[in-house]
Amino acid sequence: MYKGLYYIYIVSKNSFEQKKKVVFQMINHIIFLLFSIYLYKYVYELVPSMQSKLPLPNAIWSMSMYFIVFWLGFREIEKSFRNDIKSGNIELYLLRPVGYIWQKVFFQIGQGLVSFIFATIFSVTISYFLIGLPAVDASIGLWIFGVLLVFILSQILICLIFITCGLTSFWIEDSEPIYFIVTKMMMIFGGAWVPVAFFPKFLQLFAIYSPFGSSMAVSFAMYPDFIERIPVILGSIIFWIVVFLITVVFISKSAFKKLAVNG
Repeated sequence: MYKGLYYIYIVSKNSFEQKKKVVFQMINHIIFLLFSIYLYKYVYELVPSMQSKLPLPNAIWSMSMYFIVFWLGFREIEKSFRNDIKSGNIELYLLRPVGYIWQKVFFQIGQGLVSFIFATIFSVTISYFLIGLPAVDASIGLWIFGVLLVFILSQILICLIFITCGLTSFWIEDSEPIYFIVTKMMMIFGGAWVPVAFFPKFLQLFAIYSPFGSSMAVSFAMYPDFIERIPVILGSIIFWIVVFLITVVFISKSAFKKLAVNG
C-alpha cells in the first residue's frame, strides 16, 4: 500500500509540474460547464415541463459530475495496456516489484489526480454560484456520504472495465474498437450529453442496471430521489464489480501465462 501511495504521489507531482497542460484542461472544462449552464437554462425556459422530470440545478450538477470523473482518466488504462502489448514493453513492467495491473492503476490515479481536484473545485464553485445546489430529498450529510460511496465504488468498476478491455489485446490485434464502443456507451448511459432522467423508461432501467450506467452512477447521485434509489444503484455497481473482478482475474492469469509461454 505504501509503495502504491508513493507511486501516486510521484506521478501526481510530475503531472502538477506540467502546468500548461493542466491550465488548458481546466479552461476546456470551464468553457464546457458554462456552455452547458447557458444551453440548459435556455432549453428549460422553452420547455418548462422539464422541471418536473429533473430540476435545472440537478441536470447541470449531473452532467458536471460526469466530466469531473472524466478527468481522472481511467479510460487511459486500456490505451496503456494496448500500447505495452503492441510494443512488447509489458515484459519490462513485469520485472518490477509491483504487479503490472497495479502499476497502471496507480499511474493513472496519479496522472489524473491534479486535474480531477481542480475540476471538482471549479465545478462545485461555478455550479453553486450560478444555479445553486441540487434539490435532494435527504439531509446534506447523508447525501454527501451516499455520493462519496457511489463515487468510490463506481471508479473501481470503471478501472475493472478498462482493465478488461486492455487485456483483450493479448488475443485480438487491436482492442481499440472495443474501447470505442465501451466509452461511447458510458457517455450515453452515464448522462454525458443528456441526463438519464430524460430517457424513455426502458433506457433509464438499462442505464441503471448496465455496467455502462453503473460505472457513471455518480451522475445519478445528483437526482432528487437519489437516496431512495441508492440500494438499487449500489446493488448494480457491486454486482458488476464482482463480475468484472472475476473476469479480470481469469483473463489476466490466462494472458500472463500466454506471455510466459510465447514471449
